[in-house]
Amino acid sequence: MKLKALGLLAGLLVAALATGAFGAGRPTTFIQKIQVKGNKKVSRSQIVRILGVKPGEGYDEERIRPGLKRLYETHQFRDVKAFREDGTAADSVNVVIQVQEYPRIDAVRFDNNDHVGDDDLQKAIKVSKGTFVRPSLTARDKEAIQDIYKEKGYYRATVTDTVVVEPKSKEQTLVYKVKEGAKVHVKHVDFVGNQLVNSDILRHSMKTKTDNWLRGGDFNPKDLQEDRERIISLYKSEGYLDVSMNEPELEFTPDGKGLDIYLTLVEGRQYFVGKIDWKGNTLFPDTTIAQRVTLKKGQPFNDVMLSKIQFDIANLYGDRGYIYATVTPVKKITGDVIDLTFDIEPGSLAHVHEINISGNTKTWEEVIRRQLVLYPGDVFASTRLRRSLREVFNLGFFAGPPEVSVNQAPGEQGDIDLNLKVTEKSAGQFRVGAGFSQLNRVSGFIGLTEPNFLGRAYRVGVNWEFSQTRQDVNLQFTNPWFMGTPTELGLQVYAANQDRVSQQFYSDRRTGFSVRVGRPFPWMDYTTVSVRYSLEKVQLSDFIDSYQGSLRNEHWPQTTSSIGLTMLRNSTDSPFHPTTGTRTTISTRWTGAWLGGDVGVQRYEGEFAWYQLLAWKFVLMLDQQLGKVDGYGEKAAPDYELFRLGGNRRYGLRGYDFYQVVPRGNDTFTGGRFYSITIAQVEWPLVPPSVYMHTFFDFGNTWNSFAAADFGDGVRGAGLGITIELPMIGLLGFDYAYGFDRVGGGGWEPHITFGSGF
Repeated sequence: MKLKALGLLAGLLVAALATGAFGAGRPTTFIQKIQVKGNKKVSRSQIVRILGVKPGEGYDEERIRPGLKRLYETHQFRDVKAFREDGTAADSVNVVIQVQEYPRIDAVRFDNNDHVGDDDLQKAIKVSKGTFVRPSLTARDKEAIQDIYKEKGYYRATVTDTVVVEPKSKEQTLVYKVKEGAKVHVKHVDFVGNQLVNSDILRHSMKTKTDNWLRGGDFNPKDLQEDRERIISLYKSEGYLDVSMNEPELEFTPDGKGLDIYLTLVEGRQYFVGKIDWKGNTLFPDTTIAQRVTLKKGQPFNDVMLSKIQFDIANLYGDRGYIYATVTPVKKITGDVIDLTFDIEPGSLAHVHEINISGNTKTWEEVIRRQLVLYPGDVFASTRLRRSLREVFNLGFFAGPPEVSVNQAPGEQGDIDLNLKVTEKSAGQFRVGAGFSQLNRVSGFIGLTEPNFLGRAYRVGVNWEFSQTRQDVNLQFTNPWFMGTPTELGLQVYAANQDRVSQQFYSDRRTGFSVRVGRPFPWMDYTTVSVRYSLEKVQLSDFIDSYQGSLRNEHWPQTTSSIGLTMLRNSTDSPFHPTTGTRTTISTRWTGAWLGGDVGVQRYEGEFAWYQLLAWKFVLMLDQQLGKVDGYGEKAAPDYELFRLGGNRRYGLRGYDFYQVVPRGNDTFTGGRFYSITIAQVEWPLVPPSVYMHTFFDFGNTWNSFAAADFGDGVRGAGLGITIELPMIGLLGFDYAYGFDRVGGGGWEPHITFGSGF
């Protein structure tokens, strides 16, 4: 009985499938073909593919509607429609897709843009070759073009767009036609409602300036918007916390070239500082917090200073690893007095989980890591992070300090991962060509300097300079991390032949080598100490007739064997163009028979340079150099070891030729045993980061002994200079200096620097 029931059920199921009782029967209408009309640039196959239906499938309007939407979303069509037509068979239809394309352009052109170049406009727009141009794109581009003109003072510039078909090529070109109009200059800036702050003070705080004979007063809406924020900040720094300002009123002159600006203020009342307290501080002595609280009771309440205090206190905690610390100022206002309480929430302590380094396409990762002073596992300290970035940048291999991003470490409560991204730059230099110096006039040179050889920070240099009077070959190698320790090992081999010239009163032949070992000084930050041994063979000959010094009577050649000690402390923020910090060098060198040589000399030198950022990007550098040289006992130091100043190299005094400055009363070839040089220089970027200008004042002299030194009796030089960093070549520098105290009267002296020091 059960088998009969099952057989009956199976039969009914088969019948239902055959008759379409479950909805699976053939549709009544099929798509015979799909026609596409109106397309020019977009192929029929692409349109049908996006539509999502095919000939032979059942016709269903609910499937065609989403396909039309997808065609719209390609942004290639201005309009898309679908029609149904009867097919040749009774149960078939034809689907017709009617499209209207946006123009697909082959080029972009700008017309009538007399005061803004094509390149600047091209960078601002989004439309490019191959784009289907729709109104939203051109509207965005026209606004971008107008913004550029507004920044240049053409506030009323207008832009129209049209697509033209080139007669010969039949290509479609999008043309942005500019009507620049007159350049708008600000004639007046007037304030309404300011009773408590003088209008001149407000105008002085603005970037927008009025037109006068010193400046053009170009109108820039962006600057005016920033000026509103500056004025609000100025008021809030004086205690006017409720200040508000309406939108600026702009009144143009009839010719459209002039503009009066009216700024309306509602000043509100002035508030003063009352009681100041803090709570939640468990990490620092209260005196440490108090030093950061620069607001004082009874002063106008400075809202700008309040933000700085919040940052300084939070930074204190961040430097101890509490990077999630928050400092919330709680104000209690009574009349015009504000009592202030800083609510400090330290948050959780953050350790460094991982430090990831990227972007180093040449430099080995270990070279970068060994410069870091913050390590995985350490409690995070912002000062140590900043120091690490400085040390990496000071390698000189990267375009700037590493970019830093912070991620919360996975699975670690409060700990962080640091991501450092560096940007490699071309640090090596290959030099070949001709140069000019006051000492050797025209000379040729071939040089190769690679400060990051093999990506391991090995410094290699091969240099050959040659002229009619000079042949100089120099080979150097430095390993900054010898035997896996922060020990710097340097080797140098050289041969230098200098024939007699006007500043050199004999021919000089030298060959030698040196070995230098240096390490960080453990008890002084930013400091390294190095020891250097040098062995040199010196041959002097062909003395000028007027030279009657002791060198003429010596037996040549002579051997100099010397050992030197140098301490260098460098806390500057950049190895190239420092803006802050100091650089101090103290060096000594002892040469004597006790080291196996023929010459006995003791030399002591020091230099201190201080850098300070002034207004804008002007940097002041003050540099003081001192030096003393003597022999041993009654035997004096040889003449070629004495100090003769001048030029722009070692012992330089700009405004004077090389070796021109000697002690008063000495003949021109006898230098001094003590010298002092003071330099004041202001540098600023002309085309950063490659071109810098500077102006300077040099003051110095040399004397026959320290006892004879008169620091007020010196020679003066002043002038203007430029340095240009050329890829693969190094620095090209030119100084033009006036020497006020030259023999025979003041005069100008050019100084040229080519290449970089090793």
